[in-house]
Amino acid sequence: MIYQRDFEHRVRVGVVGVGQHAYRNILPALNFLPAELVAVADVNSELAERTSRQFGSTHAYGSAAEMYANEELDAVLLCVSPQLHPQLAVEAFGAGLHVWMEKPAAATVADVDMMIAARGDRIATVGYKKAFMPATLKVAELIDLGELGKVRTVLGVYPMSIPHAGRTYIDSKETTMWLANGCHPLSVLLSIAGPARSVTVHRGADDSGILLLRHTNGIVSNLHLAQGVSLSQPFERYIVFGDDRTAEIENSRKVTFQRGIPFGPNTTSFAPPGIDTGAVTWEAQDGLNTFENKSEFTQGLVGGLEYFFSCVLAGEAPEKVNLDFARQLAQIHEAAILSDSDAVDLETMS
Repeated sequence: MIYQRDFEHRVRVGVVGVGQHAYRNILPALNFLPAELVAVADVNSELAERTSRQFGSTHAYGSAAEMYANEELDAVLLCVSPQLHPQLAVEAFGAGLHVWMEKPAAATVADVDMMIAARGDRIATVGYKKAFMPATLKVAELIDLGELGKVRTVLGVYPMSIPHAGRTYIDSKETTMWLANGCHPLSVLLSIAGPARSVTVHRGADDSGILLLRHTNGIVSNLHLAQGVSLSQPFERYIVFGDDRTAEIENSRKVTFQRGIPFGPNTTSFAPPGIDTGAVTWEAQDGLNTFENKSEFTQGLVGGLEYFFSCVLAGEAPEKVNLDFARQLAQIHEAAILSDSDAVDLETMS
């Protein structure tokens, strides 16, 4: 890890929206990234001025369009509501800027399509940070190395409810927990199991229940909607089931690779000789004031932003968390609302 001041080449960036999230997470994260903060914009111009001074940018604006017109920027970070992303992103693409936006990309598939149509050759990624969690990357590595054999199913557990409504409700673009945070577990499932082809939701009381994804490669993943679980306790878990082996992510900070032990009717020890069987665990430790245990790293926030800036500097189109990935998440968001114990085929959705 190196710091902003140490990078030889940096992206000239503006930030749109300096509310609590940007102030608490995004702006401080720039300390670790190849970015030069040039200007900020917010409809609260006084807040923009104060934030600009604190974080060392030279100008503050009351609108994104004004900032685009007056500054020499390479890229913009959109830290506003998903309902505002399409217009702001289209404006930014028109100004020749690369765009990173917070999750989710938009409230509807149609809005994501609007951005895709305007993107041109510009680089655009979305802050689906959990795709960049070290824990997610470790499990993906185990799969790529063949350590799990054939992956068959994936289980996710996340406190969430999914409204059961129709197209009119979707088009209202109401911000719900399903829109705002449902993309977190979905981005992990898609990163591990690949693109999905259908969505089925079975609801219980209070719209909790399960969401079933059938992936194009034959894997089935299940998101258990653990509605009601307190957010003040560990509440998030993912398990990948392969051939005689599993990999589990607990609370973003712990990965356990279960390799099993030699087992039979005459097995007498759960800890047989050697180190080639049993479990391997990687876990964030809080004994030292270092990066690997801080939430901006364990949650993948810095990793996702670093990926965006590296694509911009290299002039390479992003393969991860791009607008096409965002479109699939938007499809799943809509299909889950429409499903009532029936499968919704994503390929046939309008």
